[in-house]
Amino acid sequence: MALGATMGVAACSNEAETTPSETSTVASSAEAAPAAELPSAADLNGVLARATDPAVPMEERVNTVQGGETAPELFDVMAQSQQQSGANFHVVDPVLPGYEPNSVLATVSFNQPEQGAQLADNVEFVFENGYWKLSKTWACTLVTHALPPEQVPPMCQSAAPAEGGAPAPAPAEGGAPAPAPAL
Repeated sequence: MALGATMGVAACSNEAETTPSETSTVASSAEAAPAAELPSAADLNGVLARATDPAVPMEERVNTVQGGETAPELFDVMAQSQQQSGANFHVVDPVLPGYEPNSVLATVSFNQPEQGAQLADNVEFVFENGYWKLSKTWACTLVTHALPPEQVPPMCQSAAPAEGGAPAPAPAEGGAPAPAPAL
């Protein structure tokens, strides 16, 4: 969430520092990168399922979360957290274009035993290296809310919310903030 704003600010500040020839090179390379086709809710459900399935080879699991190749321990944490909580996740239609090129936003419904369905809106997925992936920001938000600080993987420790500054999940139905889900 804040990552998009930070990237936008960084892009603006970098643009001011480039020369006209650098700007045209940047524009040409951006035009050359084809836009990814919007994935379906079923496609994104597959991403979440592979990320948390310990039976899926790690080489495949790291392609389900942005930056996952640098933090393979994240996937065991996600799978263990989901198994312990009994949570089920399901991306619901519609899947909408995101704020950045090659990103989409979706609503994820999650259920835990003895609790009703909760909704998390604007869950971001990004298209990188030929794969749709859960954004690092959202993966870390879920993990930091589900685990004690000492168990948060290093990939997410810098993204761990400061006291009182936790990114809140989007409002649930009825306007009340949804509690953070355990994976």
